[in-house]
Amino acid sequence: IADALQKQQNLSVEKYNLYKGSYSLDGHYGPEPFIVDGNGVPKFNEAPSDEGMEGVIRNLNGATEFDSGVFADLFSNLFVNSIDANKKLTDALDQTANTTAIFGTDSMGTAFNMVARLIATRELRGVDRDFFFIPHSNWDAHNKLEWNLNTNLADLDNAINAFSTEMKTEGLWDSTTIIQASDFGRSLEPNGGDGTDHAWGGNYMMIGGAVSGGKIVGKYPEVLTDDGPEILERGRIIPTLSWDEIIAPIAEWTGVSHVSVKDVCP
Repeated sequence: IADALQKQQNLSVEKYNLYKGSYSLDGHYGPEPFIVDGNGVPKFNEAPSDEGMEGVIRNLNGATEFDSGVFADLFSNLFVNSIDANKKLTDALDQTANTTAIFGTDSMGTAFNMVARLIATRELRGVDRDFFFIPHSNWDAHNKLEWNLNTNLADLDNAINAFSTEMKTEGLWDSTTIIQASDFGRSLEPNGGDGTDHAWGGNYMMIGGAVSGGKIVGKYPEVLTDDGPEILERGRIIPTLSWDEIIAPIAEWTGVSHVSVKDVCP
């Protein structure tokens, strides 16, 4: 989506991974995704051994000789550009007021708080669209399913509630969409450890001010036993709606042309 918006619509787009890198935001065009944590982007060389160290680093990586290697030049250019991008984002966050909604201190709360703060810097960064990826683990509950769900869903609910409150306060909720996804579903039948095992079909949620919500899209199984036509052994559900069908309307909503959606969702 970001590639299409930049190449075809000439929009400025930035992408952010929370806590760690993810293939979800990788593309073939434009700048690489940032990796930030709940405190923002780590400052480059925050405690230098010499006051002029950054200048030395820039001069060293800016020097090009007749016999300089193309790969060395590429590395140096990317390195210096990364330093500049780091400083730009750090300055933008420093100039932006903190959020007013009450976010939790767990990983989900701090991640959504940082996303809200980054969105608030959009004008300082000069971007038209932002994409964020927030990972959340501990859903692979082969045991203690009830405890895991109660804990994780409470953190998720509190984080999304605070985030939506902040976006509504800023007048941005109608311009924001959250997609919850997982790389696999869970079996309906439990295992012997008070948990469930890997399966196929699962639930995906879409949340936002512009979303026509309160609906189940797709076919809900009429029979949940292994005799059901959409059920494999041990309650593994066969999906009735593909992931592309969820992403395609999101792509168009962000500004990707109808003709170009096939490139986003081949």
